[in-house]
Amino acid sequence: MRRSVPAAGLVCLLVLPAAAQDVEKVTVYGGSLSGFWHVIQPSWLQMNLFGKVTWGPLIDRICRIGHDHEGYDTHCYYQKGDGGSLEVDGSHFHLAWGTMMARMVYDGEVTSATAFRGHFGAKLMGITVTDSDISEGHKITLDPAAPDAAGKGGLLRAVLNGEAVPHDPKLDESMAAARASQPGALQRIIYLGLQDKGDGPTIAAVPNYFAAYAVEFADGEHLCWLHQDDDGKLAAFQCA
Repeated sequence: MRRSVPAAGLVCLLVLPAAAQDVEKVTVYGGSLSGFWHVIQPSWLQMNLFGKVTWGPLIDRICRIGHDHEGYDTHCYYQKGDGGSLEVDGSHFHLAWGTMMARMVYDGEVTSATAFRGHFGAKLMGITVTDSDISEGHKITLDPAAPDAAGKGGLLRAVLNGEAVPHDPKLDESMAAARASQPGALQRIIYLGLQDKGDGPTIAAVPNYFAAYAVEFADGEHLCWLHQDDDGKLAAFQCA
């Protein structure tokens, strides 16, 4: 028997315990942790009945780090990080989250105000198996003048404004949630890039499947991903 799961969002390494610090003052090499990040991480991990762990190939994702009065949180496509135990020694860190029987860990180094790199590991019954591939993140500088290379910004605006657009009915809940959770009036939409669709041991990844956008509101910001079929129907959608 094998179990396959998505590797938890790499930027979870930046999710800090709520009681440990003032989130308004936490910085890394003078740079704020909040914002949008390109992260490269294993797309999945597989564990068989005997506890052998196999890591999937690296995949490029776009994620957002935010914070509230309780601390930092992270949002990747269908992945959310609420924290973990974090140990810091200079620019090096060790993050662990999960249960006593099965935990994800990340050991890395902050290399600049806008970059980090390291290795994922899975700690199973006290034994850690580390992915040999390097997982890393690079902060995205928002550019309001960036051209919308994917051409989906108008569609995203229509969805957030509550306009009727052709879509897969399974997206009704995520579209309604995006509209309900908007922090104030929509200000602008900024194109960030394309993101691959995740894979699994028997499922091939789809390159450049999602178009990703930063959405600025009067009182906050979200990250939205969407994919439109060749027939013009919205086939994937999420904002967080």
